Order: sequence, then structure tokens, then C-alpha cells
Amino acid sequence: MTESQAELVRAAEEVAERKLMPLLAAAVTPEGVGALRRAMAGQGLLGLNLPESLGGMGLPLLDTLLVTRALQKAAPLLGGIAHRSSTGAVGAIAEYGTEAQKAAFVGPSCRGEIGISIGITEPDAGSAATSMKTAARIEGDEVVLRGSKQFVSFVNNNQFTLVYCRFGTTGRPGDIGAVIVPHDAPGFSHSEGTVNMADELLFELYFDECRVPRENILLDGGAFGKLISVYNAERLGSVSRMIGSAEAAYEMALGYAKERRQFNRELADFQGLQWMLADMRVKLDAAALLTWRAAASAARSGLPSPTETSIAKVFTAQAAKEVCDDAIQIMGANGYTKEYPLVHRYAEVRGGSIYGGTMQVHKNMIAGAILDRSASQWKRD
Repeated sequence: MTESQAELVRAAEEVAERKLMPLLAAAVTPEGVGALRRAMAGQGLLGLNLPESLGGMGLPLLDTLLVTRALQKAAPLLGGIAHRSSTGAVGAIAEYGTEAQKAAFVGPSCRGEIGISIGITEPDAGSAATSMKTAARIEGDEVVLRGSKQFVSFVNNNQFTLVYCRFGTTGRPGDIGAVIVPHDAPGFSHSEGTVNMADELLFELYFDECRVPRENILLDGGAFGKLISVYNAERLGSVSRMIGSAEAAYEMALGYAKERRQFNRELADFQGLQWMLADMRVKLDAAALLTWRAAASAARSGLPSPTETSIAKVFTAQAAKEVCDDAIQIMGANGYTKEYPLVHRYAEVRGGSIYGGTMQVHKNMIAGAILDRSASQWKRD
């Protein structure tokens, strides 16, 4: 890191420790999350990579990921809020939205006034995202949606969801666009949420002739490639969070190995554990460098390289699982209990092999790039 980047990270860590951690206990309700979100905005921790002209901090993507990792390391909720307000769905609005949409959604998100989820996955459209069936049709000054989404995060704490949907009937990717749906729109509802391994709620969204103002259409077809190109920044935001959680697990295990004694010796004296700690550090450094490389590519082209993003995702998802697993092993029965946060950290990074494109899908895309051939998995007639 440059000195300015190091100072940025140190400042984020200090703010997290002194200003934000005391607010976490109350952040178990939407009101508490809202207060935390506004406090983070007041400290310049939202809209990190979004343009200053739109209310963001104007940081390069690399610097944004460095801060996100530091906040995730301090507390997953801090990393999640920073990620969603910077490299999350709001980034697509900043990139492709009208001036009115940017004013209505990007600025308020950067100020901590609203939150925006993203709805892509459906019961029959997971890895095969272009199989989505949620349909949109324009009627006068409104767009009407019918269908459903699932596994959508943070819906209970956000006010809007960017919904990927079909504006045409060909069944091809060219039909796909996106609409910014208010959670109080007529015909919109959501489930009570399903709890995942990391104790996070994932929601199903239902659109029963859901009516939204026409000006909330972000893109009305032929947009899947555009949406996914921006989504690569969101993927890197998630990857940086995995690194932050794995770093937290590693440092906890490292401290424990220096303090815990068995056979009248520190655990750190045993070569078997020394090698485990060394492997953990190598994996963390490699994951970080691959992720920072992908982020740095955005400075050249405006958006991160898809292949470098996939490489970072695949390596980090695997490395983070292994680091957290080894941290639990080093701490033994203590690490295996929920009194220590290692179980929760492992559960968090375990999801990284699934969301944002599975490991296998990303490996297919990497192979397609290096072989210069289509990575399509569709069965041919």
C-alpha cells in the first residue's frame, strides 16, 4: 500500500473501533441499522468509490476494497454496509442511471438515508441467470412486474431493490433489463426470510402486478452484459469482505497460539502449527494481491477485468475457507464453539463459493478466456 492508502485504512480501523462498534448492539433492528448507516456516512465510509459529484468519496476501486476489508475485519455488518453502498447495486445506478435516478438514489445512499438490495436469482435461475422469468411490461407512466426472486440480502433493512427482469418475450438475454423497485410499491411483498449458515436473513421477493413509476427503469432490455460488467465490482467487494473475515480468523488464531500453553509450551512452539500459520499467511497474501490486481485493472478500463475478477474470486473463496478452518483447528474446542466468532467467520466465507457466481461457473469463465472459446454451459439441441 502507498502511505496514503495505509493512512486511509488506519483511519477506517480507528473510526470502526471508536465510533461504530458501540452502535452494533442496537443494529439488530431496521432502526438500529439505519442509525449505524448514517453514522458511517458521517465518517465518510459510504459511497467510497462513487463519484464525488454524486455524493460519494471518489476513491479508486482498490482503495475502496482496502477500506471494505478493514471494516469487515472489525465487524461483518460494517463491511456489509460499506460494500452495499459502494460496490453494491447502487454502482449500477451510478453507471447507467439517468440524472434524475442518480439524484434520487445514489446521493441518498451515500448519505446513509436509504439502502438498495439486488435481486437476480430465481427458483429456476441460479447459475443460469439468463433463465430468469420475472417479467416487466410498460403501461403508460408505470412499469408492471410479475414474478419472484430469492436469496436477496438485507431487504428488511433497505428501502429499494434493483430487480433484474425481462422486458421482452424472446427468452434470450437481450430481453433483460433492470428496475429500481421501492419496497412500498403496490403489488410488492417479501417473505419473513430464511436464515443462512452465517445467521443472515435471505428473502424471497414477490411481484404480483407490482406497479412502479416508469422513471425507475434503469435499463429496459439488451442490458445483461452491461449489468454484469458493473456487477464485477460488486463481486470484488464481496471478495474483499471474505479476505477481511479470513484475516480476522487468522489473527485470532495467531494470538491464541502465542498465549495458549500445552505440555508446558506455547502452541506456537510446535512446528506443525507453525506450518499451518505460515500457510494461512501465504494464502491471505496471495488472495489479497490477486484481488488488488483485479481492482487496479478498473483504473485502466473503468471497470475491473472479468477474468482477473474471476481468478480473484476462485482463489479467495477457497483460501478463505481453508484459513478459517485452520484457525478453528488451532483453537481446538474453543474455536469450535459459538462463544468465539470463528464459527461465524467460517460460515460467512463459506457463502463466497456460492453467491456472485459459483466457483465452478467462474472456473468455466476463466477457461473460456484462456482458451478463447465460449464458456456457455447451455445444453445444445
